Amino acid sequence: MHIEVQVEEPSAEEALRHLLPKVVGGRATFKVVNYGSKRSLLNKLPSRLQAYAARIRDGERLKIVILVDRDSDDCRQLKARLERMVSQAGLASKAAPDGDADFVVATRLAIEELEAWFLGDERAVRSAFPRVPPFARKARFRDPDAITGGTWEALHRLLKRHGSYPEVFPKIEVARRIAPHLDVNTNRSASFRTFCGGVEALLASAITASGRQTDQPTL
Repeated sequence: MHIEVQVEEPSAEEALRHLLPKVVGGRATFKVVNYGSKRSLLNKLPSRLQAYAARIRDGERLKIVILVDRDSDDCRQLKARLERMVSQAGLASKAAPDGDADFVVATRLAIEELEAWFLGDERAVRSAFPRVPPFARKARFRDPDAITGGTWEALHRLLKRHGSYPEVFPKIEVARRIAPHLDVNTNRSASFRTFCGGVEALLASAITASGRQTDQPTL
């Protein structure tokens, strides 16, 4: 089986290069498709999904994950927009499976931004940046998905306060340094856990679908 993950920007691509092997293991191959911006992803995704649908009709064992930052968008509206794109391409999603309860797409939001995943794993941040002291119990960081005023800005302030990146915040470099240390089982970010759960559900769905095909009677 092969999984293709749609992301909106390079730091997400960099993070997933390190994270996905921990989630997928040897159960599937994967590719991260970076659109360069959220606007580009939302504009190009419908045609990309149509192309994926054609590949699946031709027999390819393919699953798709769509990962988008919520930013300031309404969570339900953004999720509904992604689900409409999936449905219009003739694909079943985890939120709307087919008649056999099978699905090939999982739509996932990073709330508010990908950096919430990093702030949800204190050990990963401190492994990458040893000067940073414990921070997870501070009220501001207890719920990384609820940080206000920008998640990457909060991470930048934390790192800058302890000697890293006094001027510009290099998102790709930070992702490259923190992502290898992320623990898929202990992250406090609910959106991180939902993403990992979505990938696991796709893998399980593929096994179930394969079993149904094997059980078909020979005519």
